[in-house]
Amino acid sequence: MNHAADREPAGAALIVNPHSGGRNRDGLKLAEMVRDAPGVRAFVPERFEQIDAALAELAEAPPEALFISSGDGTIHYIQTWLVERSGLPPERRPILALLPHGSTNMTAADIGYRSKDLEQQAAMIRDGGWRRPQARFHDRPTVRLVNPKGNGPLHGMFLGGGVLAEATLFCRDTFNRKGLRGHWGPVLTLLSVGLKAIFRPAKPGEERRIDRPQEMRVVVDGEVLGDGWKVAVLATTLSKLVLGARPFWGACDGAVEEAEQALRVSLFDYPPPFLLRWLPVVLWGGPERRVHPSMHSRCAQRLEITVRERLVLDGEEVLPPEDGPLIVERGPVLRYLLA
Repeated sequence: MNHAADREPAGAALIVNPHSGGRNRDGLKLAEMVRDAPGVRAFVPERFEQIDAALAELAEAPPEALFISSGDGTIHYIQTWLVERSGLPPERRPILALLPHGSTNMTAADIGYRSKDLEQQAAMIRDGGWRRPQARFHDRPTVRLVNPKGNGPLHGMFLGGGVLAEATLFCRDTFNRKGLRGHWGPVLTLLSVGLKAIFRPAKPGEERRIDRPQEMRVVVDGEVLGDGWKVAVLATTLSKLVLGARPFWGACDGAVEEAEQALRVSLFDYPPPFLLRWLPVVLWGGPERRVHPSMHSRCAQRLEITVRERLVLDGEEVLPPEDGPLIVERGPVLRYLLA
C-alpha cells in the first residue's frame, strides 16, 4: 500500500537519464556533485525501464522538488507516472525542475530551470533553493492524451501530427542520434523539409515526402475545425516551441481563463500557401498576426483527432487508436521551478 500521502516531503531528488542527448555528461556530473548531500536522493538508471523503480521509491517518500536531467521524452514519461500511477494527490506532487540535458530540450527551454551552470544547479539541489522567497515558479497544465494506442493516458506538453510528427522523427533519427544537440537538428530539418516544400509541395500519397498531407478530422470542443487533407496539427500548453516558434495566435475566447494556462490548437489545411511568404508569419508572428485562410488556431479544453498515421508527443512516437479519434485534453496543472 502507498502511504505517501501520510509522509512528510523529503528534500530534493534528482533523476538522470544517462543516455539523453547521446551521453548525458552534464547529468552524470551533477549526480556525483549532489550524491552525498543530506536530504538528496540521486538516481541514475542504466536502462530506461529502471526509471519506474526510482519513481516508485520516490512516491513512497515524495520529495519537495524533483530535478529531471533528460530530454523531452523522459520528462513526459515522468509527468505521466506522477499523475497517473504514483498515487500522490495533487498537493503532494513535487515541484519539477527541468534541466536542459537532452538533445532538443523544447520543454525545458520554456518552463525549465533557467541556469545552465552545473554549480548553480547543484547548489539549488543541495540547499533547498526552491524554498527561498525569491524562487520563481510557473504553473502549467499538461497535454493529456486519453487513449493513444496501447499505452494511455499520457501527459506531455506538445502533440504534433502530419509534417510536424514526420519532421520531428526525421530530426531524431537523422541528427539527434548522431549527437547533434540544441537547435542544430531542428534548423537542418527545417531547411531540408522546407526547401523541398517551397519548390514543390508534396501531394497526397507521396509516402517518401515528409511534408505529405494526411487525411484528418479535427474536432475542437465539439466543433469541427477541419476534415480532409491536412498538412499539420498541433496541441500544446507551452508558450514557445523549438527555435522560439509560436505557431498559435489569437486571444482565448473564454475556453480557458488565461492564455498561458490554455491548450492551444493549430491546424493547417492542404494545399499550403506559398511558404516563403507565410512560414515566418506562422512561426514567429505576434498574437494578432494576419494569417492565410488555410491556417486555424484557437484555445480548447478538448480535442479529437481522427487520423491513421503516427503522431509525436514531446518527440516520442505515439499512435492513434484504431477504433475512433484520439482524445486530447487540457491536463492537470503542475508546478515548475524556473529560478
